[in-house]
Amino acid sequence: MAPLAAIALAALAAEPQPAAAVDLPWADVLDAELQRNFEALALPEAPPIYHLRYHLLQLGQVDVHAALGSLVEADTGRFNLFAAEVRVGDPHFDNSGFGGWQDGFLRGSLPQELTAEALATEAWRTTDAAYKQAVEQYARKVSQFVPPPDYPGDYTLTGAVVADAGEGTAEASADRLAELAVALTGAMEGEPALLRGEVFVGHEAGSQLTVDSEGTRVRTPVAETTIRAVVAARAEDGLLVTDQRLWTVHTPDDLPPREQMLQAVRALRDDVVAAAAAPALDDEYVGPVVFEGQAALDLQRYVLTPQLEGTPPDIPFDSFFGELGDDRDPVRVGRRVLPPGWDVTDDPQAWPAHPGAYAYDNEGTPAQAVDLVQDGIVRSLAMSRVPRRGLDQTNGHARGLVGSRGAGRVTMLSVTPDRTRSEAKLLRQAARVARSYGRDWFLVVRRLQEPAAINLETDLYADGLALPPPLEVVRRHADGREERLRGAQFAGIERWILRDVMAAGPERQGDYFAPLSGTNVFGLGPTEGIPCHIRGPELLVGEVELVPAPGDPRAVPVLTPPVATR
Repeated sequence: MAPLAAIALAALAAEPQPAAAVDLPWADVLDAELQRNFEALALPEAPPIYHLRYHLLQLGQVDVHAALGSLVEADTGRFNLFAAEVRVGDPHFDNSGFGGWQDGFLRGSLPQELTAEALATEAWRTTDAAYKQAVEQYARKVSQFVPPPDYPGDYTLTGAVVADAGEGTAEASADRLAELAVALTGAMEGEPALLRGEVFVGHEAGSQLTVDSEGTRVRTPVAETTIRAVVAARAEDGLLVTDQRLWTVHTPDDLPPREQMLQAVRALRDDVVAAAAAPALDDEYVGPVVFEGQAALDLQRYVLTPQLEGTPPDIPFDSFFGELGDDRDPVRVGRRVLPPGWDVTDDPQAWPAHPGAYAYDNEGTPAQAVDLVQDGIVRSLAMSRVPRRGLDQTNGHARGLVGSRGAGRVTMLSVTPDRTRSEAKLLRQAARVARSYGRDWFLVVRRLQEPAAINLETDLYADGLALPPPLEVVRRHADGREERLRGAQFAGIERWILRDVMAAGPERQGDYFAPLSGTNVFGLGPTEGIPCHIRGPELLVGEVELVPAPGDPRAVPVLTPPVATR
């Protein structure tokens, strides 16, 4: 038995109870079909299946959309999804990790009222198609890719993991959530400057069952209620200004009091109107920037987390479109990403009450806390069972869309500096740095625009900017005066920018959603993605460049909004 598997099985002696001691619904059906397919599926001259995994995702869902005091849509229902992952060849070289759309990983829909016959039939049908894809993908990979001598392989076998972590059983009232969404959008009504004011609600509760050909049987709970309020306005030059407020909890009962949420939405509305009315940044700025509040967390979210996720990118492949894919990997153990003395940990169970917390990852591996950065240098990475050079074992961080190659992801990140300063001291230090640039003022960024909100209006980020534009940026003078600005965007943001952090301020905490697959945050819907939590300090970065980003006057509506004429 592999050492990691022995450790994992020993850990399962504690809670939650092993599945052998409890009944796992549908596990026997999946196991039977898995064994039949694993043993019997074969094609002439094709490599054998060496690993087969099934997922069964069962959820009760509620989706609500409200706008400016009215209900737009409210849906409820059961959702059952089956997924198969077929690997042919051997762990050193298989069909996975090679670009393309038909790679041996497939999903299939199931009826809302599930039966053993329906589940077995879908498993048979999907596995047959996935196997044929895997064989073809393996052939394409063999013809286009020769592994180098230090190639780490494509997969790691770990042995069986057997556990039942339960299921999320909290029922949610669609009427209650719809009424709350309407009430929240009502707090946006009557403001003529708003282009839109909407609330999106997503609730799901159920479980994910994972079984594989090594004998793994793991059930994990799913319980998430997410509310995102979104507002948008246009400045007089046509610049789009958006902002949002996000609440993500296990159940509707965990949401804050209604009046507190209403106050947050009113503040959101007023802040966007103020941002749209602010004067625009009129010249390039190069100098110190203080990232406060949510902007500090976002800087760490966008710049730091991609350097801590260890799954190698797909190998580029030739297609009738030409070569597709990009194998450049920004991740490197031993690289400095933060100043000396800073540490970073990802612990999937650090905040158990958060809907993103988990005890077992998407591959059924027990989740582990990992010290990713020590003394500012990357020491380890969030890993799935896909190895990389120097890291050939999982640490239970495989996340993403079921029925796709597991990818190591960070979800519960803690960034700890060597020391922190008060906000007043942080600002005074920034003023001193600004004097070396010949200025008696510097910029403070407090909020960035959220891609999930901007996507409702525009494809602004098709050019691949590393950071969304700031929503709240102020010019702070040495005497403490502040002037709010708009119309700025970051220029030349590189992954090593956090090495230029000169000082850390008070600690902040916040939530965000990561993409289910890949790293493109600009395609997420308002309640889509992997719920994540981040804790980190406010930051003084020694040098950042911001440039004007004027709007397009053609985007300004010709007529005033109806509410302004009443």
